[in-house]
Amino acid sequence: MSKQFDPREMISPPWRKCPSCGRDKFGVHIISGSRLLRRCRDCWHKQFYPLPELRKRIIYLDQFVVSNLMKLDNPGVKGHERVVVQPFWRELRDLLFQLRQLQMICCPDSSSHEEESRISQYNAQLKKTYEALSGGIVFKSFDSIKSQQIGELARAWSERREAEYDFDPRRVLSGNPNEWNERFYMTSGDNPFIVPAKLKLYRTELHAHMSRLFRDVWAKEKQSFRYWYDLDRFAYQGHLGNAVVRSTKERFEAVLGYRPGTEISLKNLEKALPSFAETLLAGLQHIMRFPRDGRERPSEEISRLETEFGKANRIAEAPFVRLQSLMFAAIAMRAGQGQKEPPDEGTTTDVETVAHLLPYSDAMLGGVRR
Repeated sequence: MSKQFDPREMISPPWRKCPSCGRDKFGVHIISGSRLLRRCRDCWHKQFYPLPELRKRIIYLDQFVVSNLMKLDNPGVKGHERVVVQPFWRELRDLLFQLRQLQMICCPDSSSHEEESRISQYNAQLKKTYEALSGGIVFKSFDSIKSQQIGELARAWSERREAEYDFDPRRVLSGNPNEWNERFYMTSGDNPFIVPAKLKLYRTELHAHMSRLFRDVWAKEKQSFRYWYDLDRFAYQGHLGNAVVRSTKERFEAVLGYRPGTEISLKNLEKALPSFAETLLAGLQHIMRFPRDGRERPSEEISRLETEFGKANRIAEAPFVRLQSLMFAAIAMRAGQGQKEPPDEGTTTDVETVAHLLPYSDAMLGGVRR
């Protein structure tokens, strides 16, 4: 027998006297943004009340922390016994949820949480944990953050000024973290475009590449920290250029390989869509062509700006490029100083996550990898 939903069940204490009917049934109905809606369970009278402004701290919890917090409440998960006997993890979980309920912190989740959880057999439990802490607030994609930072570099170059970065977290989050936590929020299921098998293969290949660098290059070439730092960050622009060429070639091959009347494969469909590098290039060209005053620059000026921007390798100055280059240079130095084993498979994800999210976070909490 099905139970009919009664919307009055969404009205909860603390109760006040209703301004309309006088009964003590005037409860909390909805909290949204910076206001609270009270409604009477009997007469349905409603009234909005403003809430104080907030300034929450952004705390990013990496997958190591999320995993251990998840294990606390899941006895059937491997590692539960190890975590539950360590007071730190229970105290940390209680503190985080207490601070969240006090409207003092926001712990957004990210694509790194989603991807690392999808390749775990405990995906559902991990997802439940990081979403309970984030309350539905999510960092935008790393590609979006790249586009913002590189776009500012191009805009500054075209306006003959130094780049000015706005690291306000509201620019890179799905919602305003300083709004009051809503009593209810909705989350979606797993992203159908993330294929665990494909993601595992990609991570394996990436780790193999880093391991080769660690053993065959970084460990053998005794270079300075500055050398590895500059080498990595100045190479990023070339990486983007190669990605544009590769995507164009793959699209051309996919179009030539298509036969009318046949169903196009998902793999070829992905190749037919513009890649991030191509979209970024188009965005930079648009910035060089159209200044913010609404006019269109002459073609000669556009060509000069694009050429000089490329020659100056301004993309090497993007904050995410500088941060990830600093971390890879540190790993290279460890190899040169005699560390035998390369970092584990999750290190590249950690580097990418920190490089993109650190400027927008008040603190990042995570584990230590080799």
